[in-house]
Formats: sequence, C-alpha cells, structure tokens
Amino acid sequence: MKNMNTDSMLIKLESEKKRLETIIQKVSQRLKNAPEGNVRVIKHKNSCQYFHITKKGDTTGIYIPVANRQTAVSLIQKRYDQKVLIAAQKQRTVIEYFLHNYDPACIRKIYTMQSDIRKSNIIPVELPDQEYENNWQSVAFTPKGFSPDIPEHYTYKGERVRSKSEVMIADILNQENIPYKYECPLKLGDNIIYPDFTILRLSDRKEIYWEHLGMMDDQTYCNNALQRIREYEKHKIYPGNALILTMETGRIPINSSVIKEMINHYCR
Repeated sequence: MKNMNTDSMLIKLESEKKRLETIIQKVSQRLKNAPEGNVRVIKHKNSCQYFHITKKGDTTGIYIPVANRQTAVSLIQKRYDQKVLIAAQKQRTVIEYFLHNYDPACIRKIYTMQSDIRKSNIIPVELPDQEYENNWQSVAFTPKGFSPDIPEHYTYKGERVRSKSEVMIADILNQENIPYKYECPLKLGDNIIYPDFTILRLSDRKEIYWEHLGMMDDQTYCNNALQRIREYEKHKIYPGNALILTMETGRIPINSSVIKEMINHYCR
C-alpha cells in the first residue's frame, strides 16, 4: 500500500475485518427471518412476474400474485444476502490468514541469523533496523546554524535547538528511540529548507518531517509558517502523511502528551 507504514496497514486490515464481521452478523440475522425457497423472475410485457420455487428440482415455481408481492421482495433480498454473506466470509478469511501469517521482518531476519563470516560475504537486500539506522545517522550534514542573538536551549543529548518546546520534542523522540536529525537540510525544487526534525520511521524506512510552529499568535510568523507548509505541499509532502505539524501560542503551549501521541501515530 502506497505511503503507508506497516502498523497503519495492519490497523486498516483489522478495521476492515470488523466491518466484514458487522456485515456477516447483519445479513445472517436477516436470513434467519427470510422465507423458504427461491424466486424466479421473468419479464412479462411491461412488467415482471415472480414465481416461488420451494421444491428441489423445480424450475418453474408457483406464481406469486401482486397481493403477495412482499414475498417476492423478501426472496430477492434473501438471494442478495446469501451472496453477500459468502463474499464477506471469504474476504474475512483472507484477512485472517494474512494477519496470522504476515511477518514484515522475515526478510531482515534471514540476514540477522547468518554467521558473521557469512554476513561479510552477503549484500543484504534489507539491512536490520539497527544497521540501517546507523547508516542513516552516519550521513553528515550541515545544519542551519544560529545567529548570536538567539537564546540557547540544549537537549538531553547536548544538541542545541531553538526553543524549550523543541527541547521537549527532541528529548521525547530520544526517550522513545525514534531516530532523528535536527535541522537537516532538505532540497525542495530549487530551494533548501531546514525541517525542525527529520525522522526515520524504521517500520517502512521512510523519512518524515516534523515542523513545530511555536508562535502561532504572531501574525507574521503565522504567515511564514503557512508559506512553509505550502512549499512542502507543492512537493507532495503533505500534513498527516510525511509531514507532522505541532503548534502552540503563548496561551496554549504544547505538552508532552501531545508529542507522545504524535510519535505513536506517525513515527512507529
């Protein structure tokens, strides 16, 4: 599935399974109250005629008069419900089989289980998470830098950031073992921007970007922030997908629970 991490895919499949179970329960209940037999429908001039088939091998049936038309309607609904029940049960079985057998890490495990001698002679199609993260972190970059008049704020790891809120975000990312880079340059068309945080989501090996908009009660700052978001969108990096946005004002600050919710939703 395009642009979907593994957890999100599995959640969607579990949701689809529940939807199918609701359908199965609904049509099964209707079928309990359905009349016996089947219905044969034929066109007759400008109308239709309905015949109730109740005996095995009967291909003709008994004519259903207009006064008993509800019987024909119920039998048509019954046939529809029977087909829906079969289809829903089949799709539920497919999903259950997939959820039971799917292992997103199986390819990586093959390399992990090799001896060191064998590993030294293998070019793996997928590195284990830790090796992949180490390679990602080892790529050097030049951050944006700070002007002399900006207050100094430092994370638990000793990184300098621009605000207390960014200290909170960085420290929680670190506590949750989410790999990140602070103000790593990103080329968008002819422009280079510096996302507050570039995050490696290991579940799908995808880079996502986190912008913390910390002065949304300042009109000039707000306009610049919106222009920055438009630049992301112009290059198909959308909020809720590869772009995380958190915001605050002087009266409504961000808090650690919001940050953890964002991490759990987007970064796993």
